[in-house]
Amino acid sequence: MNFYALAPRLKNEAQRQAAVDRYGLAKRRPERAQPLVERVAELFGTQVGVATVIDRNRQVVSAAKGMEMHAVERDISFCGHAIANPDEIMCVFDAALDPRFAGNPLVQRTPRIRFYVGLPLVTPCGQPFGALCAIDSLPRARLLPEQTHELRELGRQITATMLN
Repeated sequence: MNFYALAPRLKNEAQRQAAVDRYGLAKRRPERAQPLVERVAELFGTQVGVATVIDRNRQVVSAAKGMEMHAVERDISFCGHAIANPDEIMCVFDAALDPRFAGNPLVQRTPRIRFYVGLPLVTPCGQPFGALCAIDSLPRARLLPEQTHELRELGRQITATMLN
């Protein structure tokens, strides 16, 4: 039997969700976000670059390169884990070897995620609302400091794009 950790709910979930609702984030698909997710995929050499919003019980895709899914259950979403630590980049070098994700349906079945790096996106009042991430079906061994620096800069840009 394959086990995995469900994406946690935050202690301040009501306030976090109120911010998502106030900005109307789950319904936004800003065109200006597209080049930013394309740059994220290029930066990490991945098949997929995505900007997501965590809305109640689902993860909604706001902009994507290389991904057909428009929403996924929050419980199985990697970005749902990422927003639990809004000040940190979450990196999973090989999801098949990580006990939090090894049995996850997104690892076991399509899209067969092995590598994930995600930067939580945060409102000006400090509420995490989603993530900017790169995903691939091949594992990775490391991140370079330049990559994390640029990911943070792209995160600032996409946050401004999504909130305005």
